[in-house]
Amino acid sequence: MHSLKMGARRIARWIMKNTVVSRESLTPEIALRLITETCPLWMATPDKCPFPNPYWAFYWPGGQAATRYILDNKKEFSGKTVFDFGAGCGSASIASAMVGTRSIANDIDSVITVALVSIALNYRLNKLSDANVQYTNKNFLSPMEIDNFPKDSIIVLGDMFYDTDFTELTLKWLARLQKERGTRALVGDPDRHPMADRNYAKSYSVKFSRIPLVDYPLPDYIIREHYGFNTAKVYELVFN
Repeated sequence: MHSLKMGARRIARWIMKNTVVSRESLTPEIALRLITETCPLWMATPDKCPFPNPYWAFYWPGGQAATRYILDNKKEFSGKTVFDFGAGCGSASIASAMVGTRSIANDIDSVITVALVSIALNYRLNKLSDANVQYTNKNFLSPMEIDNFPKDSIIVLGDMFYDTDFTELTLKWLARLQKERGTRALVGDPDRHPMADRNYAKSYSVKFSRIPLVDYPLPDYIIREHYGFNTAKVYELVFN
């Protein structure tokens, strides 16, 4: 961890102390440091964690599906740049490294990019070099970043459509990226309502089609940990 500042080193120590290494997911070939049911923090109150909303310590079902898709479809990602948007634990970026593709791990934190520290730890845990990954906590939505976005890249969004206002903003950005930069948008999602509900879909100012790619059944332990979602889909967004 020589490239991290001292603040990040302290964060790394906290992560290693308060998470467990888990392979219980759709991608058992990837080990991740997570907060699971076996961790004291699983049922802890917010004041027990020094970082707000430690979403990066959970392997959400949409992210699992998107990561599984990358691992199973190496040729589709060959020669591309994978942009792991809202990277969280970094699973999509790690899968990209495993299939020999460069990636950009993007996540925003209020405290020294905690998610990016977590991703760096997970790279090391999997004995992978992160020489071909770019870490960034830049907010690409405000203002919308278009001109400097890598051309013909694949943006992967796992579990990002959890709120209708955020979904509307993200869809506008993705539509422009597709039109102006040739970007493909692959989504992993367990059918959260902002995208699965037809009434919500009709209400967005940006019109799009969802092209289904794969639907993964989720094991019982994932269903139990993630609010009863029993499948996770991967689909491509194509804008009208």
